[in-house]
Amino acid sequence: MGLAIGLTVLAAGTLMLAQLMQGHRRNLQTSHLQQDLRVAMDWMARELRHAQYSAKAWQTRSPTRCIDPFCDDSKDSDGYEDFSILKDWIDFSFDRNHNGEKDDNECTGFRLADNAVMVKRSCKDGGQWQPMTSPQNIVITDMHWELLCTLTQGWFHRSVRLSVSGHWPGNASQKISLEQTIELRNDLPAVVQEKFCT
Repeated sequence: MGLAIGLTVLAAGTLMLAQLMQGHRRNLQTSHLQQDLRVAMDWMARELRHAQYSAKAWQTRSPTRCIDPFCDDSKDSDGYEDFSILKDWIDFSFDRNHNGEKDDNECTGFRLADNAVMVKRSCKDGGQWQPMTSPQNIVITDMHWELLCTLTQGWFHRSVRLSVSGHWPGNASQKISLEQTIELRNDLPAVVQEKFCT
């Protein structure tokens, strides 16, 4: 009789310990997911804040013109690599080395492909896209970019709302979503609003 009671107590304790361990593992996975997603979002935000920066903007931009390579207002330029958004894809350029010229490594962007965030590394050869996240660590299921523009005294200010969702590999029930609004530091002349803010 005493042995039966002891075994029952032991079985209940073992079950409780297993449930505690499972809960702890879920919490740890959620923490890792959140950290991985936050690191990716922070990196994208840091890059995006510089969109269309040019070291010589004070010479090339006014409310009626924008003639530098990062916001060319000529009819020949479509502005695609300088700044464009297509729901889960963003392209932009900025003057990384502060020389006022658009060099090969000054086009960048982010897109969702094969459950990973991809980063654009070049202005040539289709952008030389490389994975920024790995589906072995986090499965990215959704990424959405939304542009917001405000016109003030001949210049327009932009912010971009980014939302990203993902889940733990092999466990779609372990989901996480983050959202962030990123203020772009480089206002552009109203003359190029139609090209870069529609």
